[in-house]
Parts: sequence; C-alpha cells; structure tokens
Amino acid sequence: MKLFLRIFLSFWVATVLMLVAVIGVSEFSTHVFRGDGVNLFEPEVAASVLANAVNEYERRGAEAFLSDITINHNDVYLIDEHNRVLAKSGSPPPFYLPMARGVLQSGHSQILRLPTRLVFACPIDSATGQHYAVILTVGGTGFHVLRPRFWFNLAIAMLPMSLVCMALALYITRPITKLQEAARRLSGGDLGARCSPGGTVRRDELGDLARDFDGMAAQIQLLMTAQRRFVADVSHELGAPLTRMHLALALLRRQLNGRAPGELERIDRETDKLSNLVRQLLLLAGLEAGVYPAENLTPVAIRSFCDSIVEDHGLEASQSNRSIRATVQDATVMAYPQLLRRAIDNVLRNAIRYSPSGSEVLLNGRLDSDAQEVVLEVMDSGPGVPESMLSDIFRPFFRTAPGREAASGGTGLGLSIAREAILRHDGTIIARNREGSGLLISIRFPAKTVLAGQDRSTAEAAAGV
Repeated sequence: MKLFLRIFLSFWVATVLMLVAVIGVSEFSTHVFRGDGVNLFEPEVAASVLANAVNEYERRGAEAFLSDITINHNDVYLIDEHNRVLAKSGSPPPFYLPMARGVLQSGHSQILRLPTRLVFACPIDSATGQHYAVILTVGGTGFHVLRPRFWFNLAIAMLPMSLVCMALALYITRPITKLQEAARRLSGGDLGARCSPGGTVRRDELGDLARDFDGMAAQIQLLMTAQRRFVADVSHELGAPLTRMHLALALLRRQLNGRAPGELERIDRETDKLSNLVRQLLLLAGLEAGVYPAENLTPVAIRSFCDSIVEDHGLEASQSNRSIRATVQDATVMAYPQLLRRAIDNVLRNAIRYSPSGSEVLLNGRLDSDAQEVVLEVMDSGPGVPESMLSDIFRPFFRTAPGREAASGGTGLGLSIAREAILRHDGTIIARNREGSGLLISIRFPAKTVLAGQDRSTAEAAAGV
C-alpha cells in the first residue's frame, strides 16, 4: 500500500476511534464529576415548575408564564394542542413543534440530549383542564465547555487519535531517520553504509527511496573501491622502476667520479619528487582502505612530541626566511606516534609553504578537560582559502587554484593523509580562515588517558619516534 493511502486511512481510523470512544463513554459511563451536580437537570422538579407557570399563563398571560419559570434555562416555548406557540422566548427550531405534538399524544415527557444543550418537552394539564406542551432548553456551548465531563470526554477522544498518530509518525520517521544516518555515514567516508543491510520489505515510497539509496551507495562504493585500487596498483607498479632509476643514477655518478652535469642533478631531483609522490599515494591508499602502519597505542608526551616536530622543521622554515613558534600544554596521552607525527608534519609543512617570507607559523596545543580532547592548532599568515573550499582542501589532489601545489612543490596529498591519520585517532581536522589573513587548521582527538603508574620515560621516548 502506498504511503499516501496509509496516511489517509490512518486519519480516518483515528476519527472513527475518537467518535466510538466518545459515544461509548457518554452512553455507559455513570461517573459523576465534581461540579456536575450544579448542572443536573431534574425532570420532576421542572414539570412542577412548568405546571405552575402554565396556570399563571391562563390567569395573567404570556409575560406571567415566562417570568414565573424559576429554572435556569435558555429558551422556553408554550404550545397548545392545536400546535400553536402561545408563549416563547425565542424562535423555535422546526423540530420543536413535532416534538410537542408527540408528547401531547403520548402523555409522557421527552428529553433530547444534544451536543450543546438539553431539550425537555413536557405535557401539562392546567387547572382548567386544558392540554399544553412546554419545551424547555437547558445549557449551551459555554455550559458544556465549563463542565469537567466535557474535558473528560475530550481526553478520551484524544487518546485513540494520539495513539494512531504516534504509530503513523513512527512508521514514517523511522525509515527517514535510518536514511539520514546512512547518508551521514556515507558522507563521512563509510562506503558500506546502507539503509537496510538485510534488505527492506516495505513497498511504499519510503521503501523505494531506501532501495534507491542503497543502490546509489553500492555504486559509489564500487567506483571508489575501483579508484583506490587503481591508485594503489599504479603506485605500486611505479615503485620498482623508480628504485631502478635511483640505482642507475647512483651508478652513473660513480662512473662520472662525482662530476655530474646539471641535467643529471635535475633528473635526480625529479625522480625524488616522483618517489615521494608514490610513497604518499601508497600511504593514502592504505589509510583509506583501513590498512595502517603496524604500531600500537603508545603514551605520548604532547609537548615533547610537538617540540621535536618543530625542531625537525626549523631548518626548512629558516631556509625560506620563516620561523615556527610552539606553545603546547604539557599532557601525556595515548596515540599512534607515527601516524600522529605524519599528520602534524603535513599540516605544519603546508603552513610553512604558504606563509609569506618573514612571517611566523604558530603551533598551539592544549588539553580540553571539558570535552576530554587534545586540541592542536596550526596557524599561518598566508592568503587563506576561499570559504567555499575549506572542506575541500582535505581531498586528494585538490587545488584552490590551478597549479598551486605544483608551483609550491607540494603533491596535494599532505592534508588528505593528515585527515586519514586523525580519523585513525577517532578525531577531526577542520580548517578556517583567520581574521585578517591566514589559515587555521584545528586538530582534535580524544585524550585517551595514560594508565596510572605509566613510566613517563616511555612517553618521552615516543616523542622521538
């Protein structure tokens, strides 16, 4: 059944259940609520009062009849046996006259309970022997709204309707929630995310949407897997020829007794760049496929760890007339040293590369005790990145401008590798532009606490990995 029909029928079922509940409670409930006694209508008392009022009518007329009725009422009508209205306080509805004729013929009173009022028809024999019918209305919309019974009936009516609407809401929102979660996982890099891993049996529009989404996700997974396999295979196949080229260049230098021409030096530099690119491609392909370098969680002293990285990059920065300043809070956490070092290396190298000459690159680190996370921030004074591209710079080979990475000597893989390495630590890495100029890259990952009694020398040793 299609979703439209399910929703349509659900509202009809809710309406029917509401009516059944109200009618059932009204017919079978004998409970008297507080305050109902004030509004209870007593037919015997009303008949006696109306008989006295009829006698007053015969003595003093219609005005006396209307004024002599002491019952709290809305409208009253005096009708004779010829179906003529002798006294009235309003315009009688059409069915009042047949109702008066009926009680005169039967000789018995009749009570009609309408949703907003009570109609009481009573046959009256006056002191002179004349036959009359009196119709009295009691209550009104406000009369019922102020009664506790009205709210009780309303609550009873809302109960089945609420249950049906709740079931319908769950029926609609549960698959949408699953679809949303699968889309979030897929966008986060989990190519195995599916709405219904075991298959779905729904045959409505939401079931069709879930099946289409799973088909799309399967196709994306197939394409991405093929792409990663292609990159890994090509990188692996390039490794052996590059190794042989390095050997051939070394032999050639030996034959030339170290007097290598400029062209040979150029070939050597380009071969190094290509080898570096192949290594990074293999590493990125392994990280994306879940194949990580063989290492275990190790206690890492963040301050010493970052100081050693800054020291390694100090010479590179000074050669390009730039400097690095680190301000890192002392904390010891559990991490994968090689992966974490590679992530910080790549981010720091990227900041040095795009900082203007004479500027300073900042590396700040702290322990966020509230979120139980380590926060590392690398800030430069470069040109920054367009706001629309901030999330794209972590994609492989992404360039904010054509040829930017090639002109700066980069491969376009450093931030991609950093992102995968931080994901391995269950962390996040984001970029945002600084006020004025420059880029800030923030790394956050959970601070896995070192076990009590852990030897600090082990943590210090990890900083030099």
